[in-house]
Amino acid sequence: MYALIKGTGMFIGVFSSKKTMQTLIELLIKEDHEKNGGPCGNFNFRWIKFKADQPWFTINGVEPPAETNALLSLSTMHTEKFTHKVLTDWSTGKIISLDSDRTTNI
Repeated sequence: MYALIKGTGMFIGVFSSKKTMQTLIELLIKEDHEKNGGPCGNFNFRWIKFKADQPWFTINGVEPPAETNALLSLSTMHTEKFTHKVLTDWSTGKIISLDSDRTTNI
């Protein structure tokens, strides 16, 4: 499973595959471009892969995996645990990479 956020912690959804997640990202970028026109800018999409049936909190002193634990950061609106960043072209909005160390090519 994959969880996707945008910006400073806006939860977009949970997806069963990266392909489905990518399709939604492309649709959101296209809709924004059609509505606002002009340069696209930085969409700042970030995601994690997690196990849906694994608790995101500590049980009996056992810490959950870091990526599953990232779900906890949604409640505090922190993005630092969403380590995978979607690199998009600043001017076109086209996805360059789903797994980058930054969110825009500028």
